[in-house]
Amino acid sequence: MDPRAATAGVVDLPAVSTRTRKRHERRDRVYAAAIALFVERGFDETSMDDIAARAGLARTTVFNHFSRKALFLEEWARRRRERAARALEDAAPSTRPLREVLGSYFSGLAAVNAGTRIETTALMSLSLKANDVFRGHTLGHDLAELITASGEPLRPGTDAAQVGRLLALGYYSAVVRWIEVEPAPFDLDRELAAVLDTVLVGALAGPSPVPR
Repeated sequence: MDPRAATAGVVDLPAVSTRTRKRHERRDRVYAAAIALFVERGFDETSMDDIAARAGLARTTVFNHFSRKALFLEEWARRRRERAARALEDAAPSTRPLREVLGSYFSGLAAVNAGTRIETTALMSLSLKANDVFRGHTLGHDLAELITASGEPLRPGTDAAQVGRLLALGYYSAVVRWIEVEPAPFDLDRELAAVLDTVLVGALAGPSPVPR
């Protein structure tokens, strides 16, 4: 929902039942237990029984929420994208330059990674394998949607899906290089800004975007 809709009047949200709220709480407990164990022990070394024991829930409850371990990695990636997307809630993409919109999103992603560096180091490569980023990852689709929503014209022969894929691959390449050594070898936010500018120079019709 467009966050500005709230300014037009009171938005009636459906009441969440106690049953639904408890289900969400159990899902969060299972998810938190799994991620903590993956970081502590490793993905392959963690069983669904281990996750159930850490969460203090029955094994069947774990499977009810996540039928296989790879789904935890999908959820991990999804939650991180959602956190980064909060930077876009102030205005619709069509009201801002595309470089500004994508820059805000990439800065949000950089902040999520920087704030969870240990977790990112442990799980990013696993997440990329589980989600098969080279065949088309959700991040690429999300970026393509932002590009389309902006209405900013692209060069002939270039489409939003292609640009979204390139940006997603550039993002993941930067993050993987960023977590390879300790301490971090470069400022991730600046690196992602450079990736964004490089891709948009070739993608956008008209003048090149001005680097921030």
